[in-house]
Amino acid sequence: MSASGSRRGLSKGDQRERALIEAARALLRTKPIRKITIDELAAAAGIARPGFYFYFDSKQAILAALCDEIIGEGEVDMAAWLAADGPDRAALRSGLAGSLARWRTDGLWLTEALAVPDPDREVRKIRDRIMTASWSQLRDRIERECAAGRARVADPDLAARMILTLRNSMFAQAVVSPDEYDDDRLVDAMTETTLRMIYSDHPADRAPDAQPIAPPTARPST
Repeated sequence: MSASGSRRGLSKGDQRERALIEAARALLRTKPIRKITIDELAAAAGIARPGFYFYFDSKQAILAALCDEIIGEGEVDMAAWLAADGPDRAALRSGLAGSLARWRTDGLWLTEALAVPDPDREVRKIRDRIMTASWSQLRDRIERECAAGRARVADPDLAARMILTLRNSMFAQAVVSPDEYDDDRLVDAMTETTLRMIYSDHPADRAPDAQPIAPPTARPST
């Protein structure tokens, strides 16, 4: 029985919707969404233009559907590390390697959705939703590590946002300049940077003669 538990395979409507998403994914690997027309998307999926609007209100809606899939795939990539206790360098590196592989394949539209400095309003909504989903999981992990005494981060919320912003920026740069960054080198550097941002004051990472970093003190009111 299928995952739905009620039918075999996909209905014709589901198949058409799936075809549109796959067509969009293929087209978005070659050019930005602003240069893709509804007619192109419909033709690539083998349906008439009016059929597109039965499933999606706009090009941005189909981009949002693609981003939802990427969120799910990213959650699978990072699941082992997000659930782990302690640094678990191997799990983090494995998750980042999987994420970079997705950027290597779908980097053009991922860059547009996640890394373009000033996206249009609809794309920004998509970005905010993706970043919130990823940020909340990372923030929760950092808070858990701090509560267990394995890490000390003054602002887990901001740290999570900074780590994700850096990751997206570097992966987008790897897409723009594909020959400039060796994948293993980039993943190793991102792994080390992420762990240092979370565990820089953890005793296991501290030099024997180093002093703990004092937490920030509140600025006196004026």
